[in-house]
Amino acid sequence: MPDLRVVISAVSFETVKITEPIFHYKADRAYLIHSGKKPPYIDFYNAVTEVLKERGVPFEEVNILYTDFNEVLKHVRSIIRKEMGEGNHVYVNIGAGPQIYSSAAMIASMMEGATPFNAPTAEWTVSKPEKVFYEGGRPVGNARSVKDPIEIPLFKVEPPDETLVRALSIWKRMTDRHRIRPTKEIIIELNREDLLPEIWEDDNMRRYSQSALMRYRRNYLEKFEDRGWIRKVGRGRYSITDQGKMILDIFG
Repeated sequence: MPDLRVVISAVSFETVKITEPIFHYKADRAYLIHSGKKPPYIDFYNAVTEVLKERGVPFEEVNILYTDFNEVLKHVRSIIRKEMGEGNHVYVNIGAGPQIYSSAAMIASMMEGATPFNAPTAEWTVSKPEKVFYEGGRPVGNARSVKDPIEIPLFKVEPPDETLVRALSIWKRMTDRHRIRPTKEIIIELNREDLLPEIWEDDNMRRYSQSALMRYRRNYLEKFEDRGWIRKVGRGRYSITDQGKMILDIFG
């Protein structure tokens, strides 16, 4: 049964940061990555699974070392590929769990097109941090000592095509300015920016050609939609998506 909502999380020393996003997304299935069967780790895992059972959310246990970058990347990517291959929507919680897990899960999401998210803390259990993160009046933090650094492997994640980003910027600007039938203005502006040559039907430059319209649709509009940057909201009408806005904020 495709079109399910799936949430992947790592359970370390959090509970509500795991369960609440699962309920928020109305997950049909959850994957819980955790390490070890001994306290205190297993206590948090059991607390999470107890809540999920009470709410009737099916879950699958993934018992791997969540501080091993390669293991996390391998398993999270495998889950994403499996679920998305079945036509499901996959959300990956990168805001709970060790930093190595978060890094690997973020890269897996970017590689496979899943949706990474973070659930910010609204209220802390520690009301007086000076009693927890200090020793002898000196700030220490959560860790008293650390192991040697572990370098994270690099994966090349290609930025979006610069020409498409420029064209999307023009599309949004013209669409905002000419809300009713902005196609002509978009095509003219693309031509001015050397992104769509030879647009005129004749030397009078009053009407763009059918060829220009087809090239605009094929080279830009369809690619915007395929990448999830815009979505159709009516006959011949489109709206920019949150992902499209993010692309312009970062690369525009």
